[in-house]
Amino acid sequence: MLELSPRQRRYYKTKETILQTAREIIAEKGPDGLSLRELARRIDYSPSGLYEYFNSKEEIVTAVCVEGLGLLSNYLNRVPADLSPADRLLEMGLAYLDFAREHPEYFRLIFASLSHEQTHLAKEAMNGDSPYHLLLQAVQAVIETGEFTVSEDFDLEDMAFSLWALVHGLAVLEQTHLTKFQQENPTQLYRRALRVFGEGLRNKNFLPDNS
Repeated sequence: MLELSPRQRRYYKTKETILQTAREIIAEKGPDGLSLRELARRIDYSPSGLYEYFNSKEEIVTAVCVEGLGLLSNYLNRVPADLSPADRLLEMGLAYLDFAREHPEYFRLIFASLSHEQTHLAKEAMNGDSPYHLLLQAVQAVIETGEFTVSEDFDLEDMAFSLWALVHGLAVLEQTHLTKFQQENPTQLYRRALRVFGEGLRNKNFLPDNS
């Protein structure tokens, strides 16, 4: 491996400082509170000097989001592989809630950015190591046990998307500090919700499609 020159080391150190400061601003003010002027002020740099490291504010945001997606994948990968498929899927949902609870700035930024259809970030979110791909694998494992059943009108991706919507919705609601979530244990609520979801998949007569 080639040793970096002093100039290269300074470059990468400054780039990491920019990203770290961007994370801090986002944590304090939310994604909309990040500006190149504020970022430059905090690291004692000129706004124009930031363009030596990033082409735009959007590129900085994307870089922070990619870090967040990697961290979320790490949370999901911590779930023991030797659990039963159903238990592993449950624990992955709980790990998702932990991520949202412990890293709210990443959680908010990732999905705010994805909603703006950033092409590079969308590709990162769907690659082989992404949280979505890990969820697909976990759902597929449950299907193979026969506990979830796919059909022509509700396939693997439909199932994974619905489960993601379930746990993501709980994570968002927990962050709103609604009265229900001050009284309810989100972990237990998720366990019950996933059980009801699974029972619905096994009950072919539940809410038949009349379309």
